[in-house]
Amino acid sequence: MQFRLLDFILLISLLAIVSAGLVYGRAQALHVYGDQNAQTEWDAWREDAKDLAKGIGPVTRRVPKSAEPPALKLMRDYFAVCLGLALLLSSVLFLTSLAFVRGAFTTGKFVDRSPPELKNTSPR
Repeated sequence: MQFRLLDFILLISLLAIVSAGLVYGRAQALHVYGDQNAQTEWDAWREDAKDLAKGIGPVTRRVPKSAEPPALKLMRDYFAVCLGLALLLSSVLFLTSLAFVRGAFTTGKFVDRSPPELKNTSPR
């Protein structure tokens, strides 16, 4: 498969959009979950979950182990992993789609499979 300049530009554009989206998502997560009010709400939810874990019902609720909201921990502590994985998977998906589209629109070389006695005869 031949890689063209347009393909490279599209790939770089896709990776830039994915990166920008993740950076924006990280900024939003830090803004929303990074203040004291969000921490207070998370602590209240953990206390409510403890009470729900003691209650009777068809499902036993587990108490969240994290002392911080999961979105905050993910975007603050594991952002590089998220970014790397998002870029890798986006690249693989783009290149696979590119190969499928190219394969669907590319015509193969003509191979004459007619019997030898019919080759090189003019049509009637």
